[in-house]
Amino acid sequence: MESKEQKTIDSWDGFTGSQNFLKAEMIESDSQGLECREVELDEDGERPRLILALGEDELLFDLNVTNAIYLKENGINKPSDLKGKKVYFRKVSVISPKTKKEVESLRIKKVE
Repeated sequence: MESKEQKTIDSWDGFTGSQNFLKAEMIESDSQGLECREVELDEDGERPRLILALGEDELLFDLNVTNAIYLKENGINKPSDLKGKKVYFRKVSVISPKTKKEVESLRIKKVE
């Protein structure tokens, strides 16, 4: 079992989000497909995390319940089946559970 690096108040390491996550503003249109290079579990082991290619960059996208259900209902038998496929997104407005404000989010539109 992998050990996680311990966060301390003597360093900013672990608090500043060193990883790049896919954000709605990075998607130019719903015809822009991103290749899924890898699928892993998030650091808590709670949900699948896609590693997507956007140009030369690799971006992370954690599957929420809505996107997971969509994939399952549309023929993706298991999360690892996404590896090597193109994933297309559409932008949606949702209420953030943390801030209770409307924010732009991403829903998976299709997979090829």
